[in-house]
Amino acid sequence: MPRIDWLLAIILLAALAIRLYSVAFGLPALTDPDELMFELGAYRMIDGGQLNPEWFGHPATTTMYMLALIDAAVLGLGLATGRFTSVENFAASIYADPSILVLPHRIAIALIAVAGIALACRLATLLFDRPTGLVTAAILAVSPLHIAYSQLVRSDMMATVFMLAAMLGALTYARHGSIRVLVATGFCVALAITTKWPFVVTFLSLAGAVVLRWRGGLEGGRRTFLLLAAAAAGTLAAMVVISPFLIIEWDTVVANLHGEVQPYHLGATGGGLIDNALWYMRGPFVRAFGIAGLALAAIGAVLAVRNREFVAVALVTGTAMFLLASSQNIVWERWILATVPLLAMLGGLALVRIAALASAPLKFPAVPLAAGALLAATLVPLLLAALADGRERMNDTRLLASAWLRANAAPGSTILVEHFALDLVESKFDFVFPLGTLGCQDARRLLDGRIDNSLIASARGGRSNVDYGTVEAERIYTCRANYAVLSQYARYAAEKERFPREWSQYRDLIARGEKVAEFRPERGVAGGWPVVILRFPADE
Repeated sequence: MPRIDWLLAIILLAALAIRLYSVAFGLPALTDPDELMFELGAYRMIDGGQLNPEWFGHPATTTMYMLALIDAAVLGLGLATGRFTSVENFAASIYADPSILVLPHRIAIALIAVAGIALACRLATLLFDRPTGLVTAAILAVSPLHIAYSQLVRSDMMATVFMLAAMLGALTYARHGSIRVLVATGFCVALAITTKWPFVVTFLSLAGAVVLRWRGGLEGGRRTFLLLAAAAAGTLAAMVVISPFLIIEWDTVVANLHGEVQPYHLGATGGGLIDNALWYMRGPFVRAFGIAGLALAAIGAVLAVRNREFVAVALVTGTAMFLLASSQNIVWERWILATVPLLAMLGGLALVRIAALASAPLKFPAVPLAAGALLAATLVPLLLAALADGRERMNDTRLLASAWLRANAAPGSTILVEHFALDLVESKFDFVFPLGTLGCQDARRLLDGRIDNSLIASARGGRSNVDYGTVEAERIYTCRANYAVLSQYARYAAEKERFPREWSQYRDLIARGEKVAEFRPERGVAGGWPVVILRFPADE
């Protein structure tokens, strides 16, 4: 293997090691509320012996199929080794300890993320040069935002990797005009869309490649139009092949999409296009690259716009994704994940060009000193931030609250929890969980009853959150407990003008109880949200 390939191998192994370092964070509790949605969708297919995920909000079909295959492999291995005595025993085991499935699922996402880094390196190498590809891979390897979503069971990382594969296919088609490559690229676009709806903009990469050949005089206008029409039809057909239930269950698809479109969301309500764009630039992009990395990306953008291939297969798609995210009512940092590899590419291009200019008079034949210093100044702060993020994820405030309960609450106490405190399932407590229109429900009974996405969706009643604040007022009496672990109250307090009814319910609950413990996030030490534990009189 050439030396330069060893460099890439080292970068990819380092990227994997960083992601695996804290990949088991929180388990068996689930501190990311959305992970359970994907877990339930995948397990339902195994439990019911069906291919229909019955939920299409993202739509995440490819993600759930992958997770279901992993579930089947875990079940098969467990039965073969005697870890599980039956399918029923397997079901009981994973509801008592979801890490049996969640951990291999997270590891799979981490592996997919590292494969995406390799694809980004390849794309940057083909568009620019090998040093730019390697620096792109190095930046992604230590990007805190990229690492965070490499460790979560979600559809975002998979969709991003399919997008990169589609861009590579589009570039290959632009250069060689192979119809077979065009078909494969359309299939990658379909995979991206069936993984996450907004990735429909990935089709722009394919279209850009077709138009690029026309602009270069390699295709006629009529043939170009026919190719675009055929590519669009082929992509739609591939989507149906990948996820036929998008057609079969179209009414469920519409209902799920309606539930995903919210005018506002606790902690994530955006503003107009410009306000949202600035929010992404000041927050998620800074987290992903740091100020230095963003400055390099801006310089790289100036250099890269001269590259027609980059504009056609990458820049237009990345810009469309950013504008699409910025135009929504809600802002989530994960919505710009697709642009992170492209910005890393631009940062890599700028760093390589600056280092070449700085070291040219010195005539260093190997890695120039200037390049090493500039690379270290970019990567080291990102790596330190990523390690601090990992410590926070492993020491979440909700985990600290669970530890306090185990040490201080009397056995047999009833605990109201707002998060998926599955780390307490084996403890000697009773639990109630707020579930919207259903009020507070016995958590163990919900688990034993195989809680699914349809129940959660129904109980939400169109609300963006499931917590104490969104419990129907006439069902508040079902939430009586000896202790309440409130992980959402501070967020409602910050937005009490927008959520007056929800905050009123929290305020009344807090007034009735005695605060016995409080945990707050601290940079590099503890992550999560502010959590307060209330104790109530036994006769309440």
